[in-house]
Amino acid sequence: MPASELDVESGHRKNSTRIVASSIAGFAGILLIGCYFIYKFRRSISVKLTNRPVQINEGPDDDLGLPLLSISTLASATSNFSEENKIGEGGFGPVYKGRLIDGKDIAVKRLSSSSGQGINEFKTEVKLIAKLQHRNLVRLVGCCIQEKEQMLVYEYMPNGSLDSFIFGMNGKDLLLG
Repeated sequence: MPASELDVESGHRKNSTRIVASSIAGFAGILLIGCYFIYKFRRSISVKLTNRPVQINEGPDDDLGLPLLSISTLASATSNFSEENKIGEGGFGPVYKGRLIDGKDIAVKRLSSSSGQGINEFKTEVKLIAKLQHRNLVRLVGCCIQEKEQMLVYEYMPNGSLDSFIFGMNGKDLLLG
């Protein structure tokens, strides 16, 4: 083969290698730009979802008729969650006695950050408690999901908790012994 034909083939190979390399680089660039825009879009959706008010009643079958109370309403009802209004503490978190503007006495269970309960678990619990209304159970009045706070609002029972009736004020068994 003459040398002139070999030179044409090597030039052809160089051109095809450049075309393939630039095609791959262009495709990778488009892929990276696409991934960046998908990331930004998902992040903006996530921010919008976390900043919007949380809905407890999501569908026609879930209509619980349960009011959502603001954190400012509950803070003023409990004197800003003062220790003087604290009436107990459980696995959920502290419980405070309060009085709404209309004069109704309430007990506010404030979810502690160490409970590990998320919004979905909280919403499920609210729906379950709201559906389990019974004359012998304390009634759920409303709830609050605002500013990373999750609270359940119950009617206040002035005679104390059930354990005081079972175990007595000084810890002795009244009903069990």
